[in-house]
Amino acid sequence: MEVAATVIILLHPLSALTVIWLFVNQRKWRQTSLKIKGVERKKAVENHEKNGNKLFFYVIGVILLAFISKIFYFQIINGQVHFSDLIPNHFHGWAGLLGLGLMIYLRRLGIKASKNREAEKSFSKISKFHGRVSDIMIYLIMIHAFLGFLYLFTYL
Repeated sequence: MEVAATVIILLHPLSALTVIWLFVNQRKWRQTSLKIKGVERKKAVENHEKNGNKLFFYVIGVILLAFISKIFYFQIINGQVHFSDLIPNHFHGWAGLLGLGLMIYLRRLGIKASKNREAEKSFSKISKFHGRVSDIMIYLIMIHAFLGFLYLFTYL
């Protein structure tokens, strides 16, 4: 039973590491965007937007996986799950929900910049702010991941 519980608990951090890696790669757009022009840039922008949308849903999936793994963990260990078991009782859990809020905001900024670019309106301020929010998020993500690593010891 404990092996199954351990595997279930590890699904969230392992999938989160994958999403963090994708987020870091998505942020590389800021350096790449300065070096390319023309058709190549247009394709790269489309790719960035497509990957950003996927990443948004991956983040939601990782958060859902955290809740699902907690449900299965408490079911295996205690034989029952209470609603109070699902409410975060630590900073890592609350920070994950805060991160979801920031990710929603980041996505909205990206969509707004994209719509303004397509409508040939000014979008550079929005794009720069979108990049700044991602800069802040990467630091918060690293802190969040470290706290999650520490929190993992309470289960294992």
